[in-house]
Amino acid sequence: MTRRDGVMRLRKILAVVPVLVISVFVLSVAAEAFSQSRRFSDIVAMAKIADDNNGLAPALLAATVPELRPVVTEKICRSDIVKAGLRLVLADLDANGADPASESSLARLDFAETFIRHSLFCLPADGDAWLRLAMVRSLRNASPLEIAVLMNFSQLYGPADANLIRGRFVMWQKFQRDALPQAITARDADTTVVCGKNGEILRWTLAAVCPKPLPVSTKHPTTLP
Repeated sequence: MTRRDGVMRLRKILAVVPVLVISVFVLSVAAEAFSQSRRFSDIVAMAKIADDNNGLAPALLAATVPELRPVVTEKICRSDIVKAGLRLVLADLDANGADPASESSLARLDFAETFIRHSLFCLPADGDAWLRLAMVRSLRNASPLEIAVLMNFSQLYGPADANLIRGRFVMWQKFQRDALPQAITARDADTTVVCGKNGEILRWTLAAVCPKPLPVSTKHPTTLP
């Protein structure tokens, strides 16, 4: 073998190595995605059922939520898995966390906050997750400033989402306007959407937040002699 033949062979090897590395990487990512899909397929399916009118039985939710802990501990950030998990955590909180003084309810609140924070780690621009964190933190007696900051992020990342606006007004109506002075701009922005020309559907349930028009006087102006 001549020196030139050796150089050509080395070049071919060097050209193949990156392709092999990329192929192995793609295969490993695909294998991990397949593994996660199979592992959490029940979670994703149950989250869809939880959105139906009948939802899931409280006992089933209570038994399912512990299966979500690996999502947090293993820092799994697949958006479909994270969003499905968040839906089930919140459904469990609604169904089984009615007594804030009980140890089980406190444990649910604790895990709900942990899971929501993981959701924000994975999806920091998710306005719904910021809203849910504000709701959970309000149940844990967070300061008004903290609630205001979380609500501001929710409004920032979901300024025109009708479902988010409805959810935010659950919080806006829980606090007097002056109780969250740092969030007045966000609150006013949501009010503007509800009361604007594109807020007709929102006004079906939120009409009370819109300023009332001034009454029109029926008296005729008096003319001077």
